[in-house]
Amino acid sequence: MYRLMFSDLDETLLVNHHVPKVNQEAILKARKEGLKFVPCTGRAFNMIPDILKEIGTYDQAGEYSLCFNGGLIVENKNNKVLHFKGLEFDKAKEIFDNARDLDVCVLVFTLDCCYIFHADEDEIQRKIAQKAKFEVIDDFDISFLKNEKIAKILYEKRDMDYLKVLALKLPQSIQDTCSIAFSSGRYLEMNTKGVDKGYGMRWLVDYLGYGMDETIGIGDNYNDVEMIKTAKLGCAVACASDDIKELAQYVTKKDYDEGAVSEVIEKFVLGEDHE
Repeated sequence: MYRLMFSDLDETLLVNHHVPKVNQEAILKARKEGLKFVPCTGRAFNMIPDILKEIGTYDQAGEYSLCFNGGLIVENKNNKVLHFKGLEFDKAKEIFDNARDLDVCVLVFTLDCCYIFHADEDEIQRKIAQKAKFEVIDDFDISFLKNEKIAKILYEKRDMDYLKVLALKLPQSIQDTCSIAFSSGRYLEMNTKGVDKGYGMRWLVDYLGYGMDETIGIGDNYNDVEMIKTAKLGCAVACASDDIKELAQYVTKKDYDEGAVSEVIEKFVLGEDHE
């Protein structure tokens, strides 16, 4: 029996930054059957309260969220931080300084805010739509964050080919000490080494005393790979690229905007393949 379902948000659970009714209804039914539904996202925790309200777990004890690609694990009741593993300032500064002359927008996420450098108007509008707390910073300097908890840094450009080449050209010192992933067709993401969605899943499963054989993971993009590989039942959304689909035990017939999450819940939690 599956007791925990970890779900990516963008291009998996959400349509236009909201949970469609078909997914809300399936999640509600599954939760009544005892399933814990855990958002597993690259977003900050302060970007997801409306989403938690839509799935019924906002400010609820015994309900959890994984943010910053597994770098932050929160019990939703009173926003209780259970675990945080971020970037040391010196490493964050190295990643940040590396982008000084690159053609990218740089996003530095602390626990409380997203700081945007080399701001791109499209990214600003995206952050507004995501209801993110953010600040646009004109000076290319993060010394003011020296005593803050830095979760991750993103390079943003709506050109994945460019970002993939850029990832290969990152200094070896960054490649050796960071978890590097891509997401949403626009981000090159860097967490501290070892932090990814699979890491966050394992931490929470162990914390709750469950087994990995009780888990489902569903996602669509490269920052979801470790979640898909770590879950007992790893699922890829129909829109995922072929290399991600090859890692999954199940690929949805529906796309994310058609209710891919509800399809997995109905098939493996509520329906014919219920264990």
